[in-house]
Amino acid sequence: MLTNNVPETIIDAHATVFDHLLLDIHNIFIENKFITLFSILFGYGFGVIMERLEKKNINSSAFFLRRMFWLLLFGCLNLVLWNGDVLHLYAITGVLLLLFKKLTNRSLLWCSILFLFVLPTIIRLYQHFFLKYTVNEDSLVANYYQAYKRGSLKDVAIVNYRSYFPQWIYTWVEWRDISETLGRFLLGYYILRRQLLVKLDENISLIKKLWKWTLVIMLPYICVLILTEWKWLTIPRHILYPILKIGIMSTALFYATTIIRLHMKARMGNLMQTFRNLGRMTLSNYLMQTLVYVIIFYNVGFGLLGDFSFGVIWLLTFMIYFSQGWFSQWWLSKFYYGPAEWIWRQLTYRRRFKLIKDSMTVTVTK
Repeated sequence: MLTNNVPETIIDAHATVFDHLLLDIHNIFIENKFITLFSILFGYGFGVIMERLEKKNINSSAFFLRRMFWLLLFGCLNLVLWNGDVLHLYAITGVLLLLFKKLTNRSLLWCSILFLFVLPTIIRLYQHFFLKYTVNEDSLVANYYQAYKRGSLKDVAIVNYRSYFPQWIYTWVEWRDISETLGRFLLGYYILRRQLLVKLDENISLIKKLWKWTLVIMLPYICVLILTEWKWLTIPRHILYPILKIGIMSTALFYATTIIRLHMKARMGNLMQTFRNLGRMTLSNYLMQTLVYVIIFYNVGFGLLGDFSFGVIWLLTFMIYFSQGWFSQWWLSKFYYGPAEWIWRQLTYRRRFKLIKDSMTVTVTK
């Protein structure tokens, strides 16, 4: 979130009771939930790619390594502008998926649990009890704010890359994130292996059970989160950590199973099509968000960072998301791939692909 790069004093100057309520809603129902779903879908996509390549007798490992190399390059370029980039993290973690190709489904699931909950908890305890390195958060945020609000693109790039190792590597946050991301990837790969989304009718009873159990876990998680957010309950963060991670995953899966059940009842036709369009242009939309934020908030654009309340930022974010849904639909009616996906595909396959649909194809699509 961009608010993480704005000093607290500036945020408080704009904050109202409504803004604090929106922030609580964001922390409880949105933060980390949708990136969890996105990560699971990445692992699912990995499985789809592996299956298709095996059918074509293509070396899947070499192909996927190329694919992750170019994703890493996209991520490093995006990191020039945005310190919260996840593409480089996905690329690094994606390479590790190749180590799990030959595991059984049961082993995949257990490895997913290990990397999702066990190893990150161990790292979190290590950070609390043994790690001596600390970061001055206020100073870090002030440096980001100064560069984004008043600096040039060069200043932005310098602060983003200089702070990368102190903020993410030396603190062990990146290693913890890699473990959690790998766990989500493996869960997505497991879902693909089990054909849970391909054979919905056969797996509907399992999906219903998962919906009920995630709801049972999600509700007390929300209660704990509310109590701790409002300071009615004090629990040390290293103790609370595994509870939060289980709650985040349960909430994300509850959202996913709810969407699946509504889809099977044919109640989300237009919305599902929007999701598909956004999914086909995930990389383009992600990079586009960075450019939009740079234009709106950075000094090289309008320089409005820190000038809005959280409520206005929320409204602006939804407007961008809805606009991207419309744009993705329009773009894919005329082109086969998103612009970034087209470049990525050609770099990975090392050959050219047609981008523009001819008039006959566009007519049939409509």
